[in-house]
Amino acid sequence: MKTIIFPGWASFKSFYAKELLEDFFYDIPFQDEEVNVIAWSMGALKALDYIKNTKINKLILMAPTTEFLKENNPKLINSMIIGLKRNKEKTLKEFYNLCFSDLKLSEKFYEEYYEEINQMDTDSLIEGLKFLKNQKIDKLDFSKVKEVHIILGNKDKIIPIENNFEFLSFGKIYKFDLGHNFIYKNDELSALVRSIIND
Repeated sequence: MKTIIFPGWASFKSFYAKELLEDFFYDIPFQDEEVNVIAWSMGALKALDYIKNTKINKLILMAPTTEFLKENNPKLINSMIIGLKRNKEKTLKEFYNLCFSDLKLSEKFYEEYYEEINQMDTDSLIEGLKFLKNQKIDKLDFSKVKEVHIILGNKDKIIPIENNFEFLSFGKIYKFDLGHNFIYKNDELSALVRSIIND
């Protein structure tokens, strides 16, 4: 069975292949067949829309939200858009620092994936921010999903854990004592995701 990964903002395919799962389709919404779905952060907003009309075997939502602006002021997104136009590297570094509960881990991530980060297209990043600003899921609909798994970070500053309450009554909940990016260098998470997909 195919597994689709809907990515978080300012992330890239090689990150998921190295940190999470080798065999997947990246940001491709297949129609008319049952699939597994893994989604992180911004990707969860895409996934929550996608699953309304598609049969899903296993759904894994990591740091999900139904509305990004519920946790963040629109001015933050506007300032990030301006920042990307003026100095993409500085803006992304500041964002990645917010993603981690440990600054050293953020620096390590930036160094390891510097080439991929540098190659990201500014216009695509801005489009992603506009999507975050405008996208809102009014009602959670898991009627076509066989299994729901929600994974959260207790130290998440981007989408604080207290703002995930509407997901807590669905499926199985897992928590890591980490920030928004609890994927990087997290062997326990990788093993968990693989076990869910392969079970």
